[in-house]
Amino acid sequence: MAAPQTVLSLTRVSLSSVMLVYSSFKDLRTREVSNWTWIAFAPLGLVLNIYEVIYVKAVDPVFSLLIPILISSGMSVAFFYAGLYGGADAKAFITLSLLVPHPLEAVAPYLGIVSLFFPLTVLTDSVLIAGLSALSLLTRNLLWSLRVQRRLFEGLEEEPLWKKTLALLSCMKVEAERLRGPPYQYPAEVVVGSRRRLRLLPDTSSDEEALASLETLTRDLGLTEVWITPTLPFLLFISLGFFCSLILGDVVLWALKRIF
Repeated sequence: MAAPQTVLSLTRVSLSSVMLVYSSFKDLRTREVSNWTWIAFAPLGLVLNIYEVIYVKAVDPVFSLLIPILISSGMSVAFFYAGLYGGADAKAFITLSLLVPHPLEAVAPYLGIVSLFFPLTVLTDSVLIAGLSALSLLTRNLLWSLRVQRRLFEGLEEEPLWKKTLALLSCMKVEAERLRGPPYQYPAEVVVGSRRRLRLLPDTSSDEEALASLETLTRDLGLTEVWITPTLPFLLFISLGFFCSLILGDVVLWALKRIF
């Protein structure tokens, strides 16, 4: 018969996996996740933590449960108000910190290194994976230029080099007939006076204004391709970071240990 701590660890992994896979699917499809998702799973995390403290008695309730949950929740709220997280991303991370606040006894990651506060390992792994999306955008933009045999920044030649470089890593050119618009795509260029300018940080506060900007570029200026900023479904990266943490461990800590 499996030990209680092992059963508890597998339960934590199972519940977290169901929550993250479902929320990632919804995020990819609609960029919206119902609050009922977090309302359903957060209490389950609390129940597991109470059970672990009262019946299993295998962890320090303060250092292994309370502190990781408070730190993870505080960081999530701070990232949300700083504009680094969406509301669903912050709620997902808070709920995940309740479900899996500490490294799991039944899981032995390949690299053998996990932060004592497991949610921080998930965070660093998910940010690392999200960063790889910049390479995919760069590759896509370069392949687009080769395919259509046109300059990427035609009409935007006067923009500074640093802006163009960041655009290659965070934006992409899309044909006018393939534009999806908000909430999936926001214009990465605007018309200022009579000139087109790159805008690397899209204004996502008003989908109507974003649509109006896209219409100005495609209808009024007659552009057949437009620079857009795709909205990243960060819940997907949180999910990938979670599974990466389980399988590999904390990649960033492992790399730092190898370097220093």
